[in-house]
Amino acid sequence: MQVHLIEGQDRLLPPMSEQASKKAEKFLLKMGVILHLDTFISDYDGKVVSTNDGKTLEAATFIWAAGVTGAPIEGISATSLIEKTNRYKVDEFNKIIGSENIYALGDVALMATETYPDGHPQVAQPAIQQGKNLGVNFRRMLHGKKMKPFKYTDKGTMATIGRNKAVADIWNLHLGGFIAWVIWIFVHLWFLIGFRNRVITFFNWSYNYINYDKAARLIIRPFKKHV
Repeated sequence: MQVHLIEGQDRLLPPMSEQASKKAEKFLLKMGVILHLDTFISDYDGKVVSTNDGKTLEAATFIWAAGVTGAPIEGISATSLIEKTNRYKVDEFNKIIGSENIYALGDVALMATETYPDGHPQVAQPAIQQGKNLGVNFRRMLHGKKMKPFKYTDKGTMATIGRNKAVADIWNLHLGGFIAWVIWIFVHLWFLIGFRNRVITFFNWSYNYINYDKAARLIIRPFKKHV
């Protein structure tokens, strides 16, 4: 079996640092993954993947992970909607540009800034921070006070690649390997809801790590009888 990873950008994990991209590429190549950078998929007929540079790859199993797009809402003016990503242009207060009292945040909002000209990363932290800021601004509006513009605090970005393999950008630190993997585990355990869930998940992960035990991951297709 061969695993091919097709990426449209010129490096892996483009939202992260170049150091993280290089480390991720090194890990994947060492695992035997075949990388295709600056490559787009033009067609897939169920058996063969075709790319824009003329390559064809036989693939009975094809996993599409093309990133995040917003979910536009019917009835909201489409003049501020970016069709490519389905994100609404919003101002510094998360109000949809061109509207009077409609606000958007998270994946569906595109707030262009000097640091993030294409909008903030479509991960949990921008949505959480925008939600908190918008809640404060609603209170300020009720009391006739001036609203506070949103300022994103980047708490870091992480990606796990495999056993003992991960990359992390935390402020000015660019970590990779086992240390980044442990940090990734700790952060995900910490943000689980409930102490009981954290403990159970920790012991499950520890058992699986020690015993190399992997839960069955099966893709089962419905049986069709051929006449």
